[in-house]
Amino acid sequence: MTTSIAVTALRKRHIWLEALPDTVSIPVLEAQQRPAADKPIEDATLDDIAFAMLGMEAEFNAVGDRLHALRKLYNLARQAGALGSDRAVDAISEGGR
Repeated sequence: MTTSIAVTALRKRHIWLEALPDTVSIPVLEAQQRPAADKPIEDATLDDIAFAMLGMEAEFNAVGDRLHALRKLYNLARQAGALGSDRAVDAISEGGR
């Protein structure tokens, strides 16, 4: 059994692994002097996966922060009386908040 067949079999056997990526991106760590790297999932060690998850978590948090800020901007503009075609930043600035 080749590794790509093994990964395909894992995805079929475990429904929660359907989204398993083909590669993991291992970010640059400040403590290490190595560049970021992409590695096929079948070659990834547990440490590679852990480091990839750290990088993905940072990306996930950044997206979550932007979503939260947009949601807050939207809600503040609505509270200030803005309508759908109004510019959110102007509505909040004019509302004195």
